[in-house]
Amino acid sequence: MNVFRPPGSSSVPRFRPVNTRKRVRNVSIVLASCTVLGIGAWTFGVNPNGDWRTKCERGEYVAPRPDPVTVNVYNGTGLGGLAATIKTQLEEKGFQIGEVANDPIGRKIRGTGEVRYGAAAETTNIIRALRSWQPGMVLVKDRRPGPEVDFVMGQKFDALLEKPEPPPDTPKAACKSDSE
Repeated sequence: MNVFRPPGSSSVPRFRPVNTRKRVRNVSIVLASCTVLGIGAWTFGVNPNGDWRTKCERGEYVAPRPDPVTVNVYNGTGLGGLAATIKTQLEEKGFQIGEVANDPIGRKIRGTGEVRYGAAAETTNIIRALRSWQPGMVLVKDRRPGPEVDFVMGQKFDALLEKPEPPPDTPKAACKSDSE
């Protein structure tokens, strides 16, 4: 008597005959599905004849000319005078500078920094222009009414870039057409 079988069952194991027609049909359906998905992915996703680069590269990128929107420069680090230094660099790059001070929120920013903006700034190119000179900035949308933008430097902020770099997810079509 086997301990793992319920009482009253047969001691002879029951085998079902293999239905080869069902097995062949199921394997054929799986192979056909994989083939169709592969051909579809190759045709619509990866086209070896097309231009598969969708993002700008640094050498071909031209920073957009900033719209006339006020940019407040705030120092979120412990370094004195950093906001004034960055203010002059941003003015040289064509930005309109408003207030220059320590971060009024006083929150500790551990990364490169933040670009704080309201809904009105989304219709301008000021955010993309700022991120061209410092792509590591985190975007923070707040409830401010006007198009004014805050450029807040964090603990890992070193300096603005010498050459503009395309912000993350910049399409290839936007590489040279912005300021030409």
